[in-house]
Amino acid sequence: MRIAVVSDIHSNLVAFETVLDAVGEIDQLWCLGDIVGYGPRPNECVERLAASKHLAVAGNHDHAATGKIGVEEFNPFAALAARWTADTLADPAREYLAALPTVQTSGEFTLVHGSPRGPIWEYVLNVATAAASFDHFEGPFCLVGHTHVPSIFARSPDGEVQAHRIVGEAELSLKRPGWRFILNPGSVGQPRDDDARASCLLVDTDRGTASWRRIAYDIAETQQQMRRARLPARLVERLAHGW
Repeated sequence: MRIAVVSDIHSNLVAFETVLDAVGEIDQLWCLGDIVGYGPRPNECVERLAASKHLAVAGNHDHAATGKIGVEEFNPFAALAARWTADTLADPAREYLAALPTVQTSGEFTLVHGSPRGPIWEYVLNVATAAASFDHFEGPFCLVGHTHVPSIFARSPDGEVQAHRIVGEAELSLKRPGWRFILNPGSVGQPRDDDARASCLLVDTDRGTASWRRIAYDIAETQQQMRRARLPARLVERLAHGW
């Protein structure tokens, strides 16, 4: 089975559609949350995802858009965008987001937004957080988003935890008996690793591989849409720099 794993689309329809076109034929689409927030096309991104054969979990921006959490812990720009998103959502998109679970499982894979220990808010950024996270899911693989940084956290059979940040494109063999992995595909709609290209992960269960892809998209078009929506200038600018 060939699965495209995406996360942190953040209402960036141009990036999302470009990624889906680039990955080609897939059997399933898995989304690790933050479908909305920051960007200019929340309804269209939800519609595009919901129309596919997919699994999805909620992120903190999805919860904020549906009123499940407040925006007190958001930075001022994110809070402004969250309020705009909440006002812009049509009822079908709001209902879809509100119904999303915070954890999904499929075979050997667990899907969450933040971490298996804190699915909505916790960031897996370092070895210490990853080491604690391995105790909170079953099976060999957990897929996380939230950080916007493509990454691998691996626990060896003897319990040693390693952290690896993905630069550019890479492929990992998943056929490593006794090893467990936490994999982050990076962000489709708002990368934060100094690479402005959209990031995603392709999992091939037949080959036993996970492959990170970077895909250029029309950033200027998304920025133009954001300006028309009067979203904060800082959010517009950052897309061109990948931070």
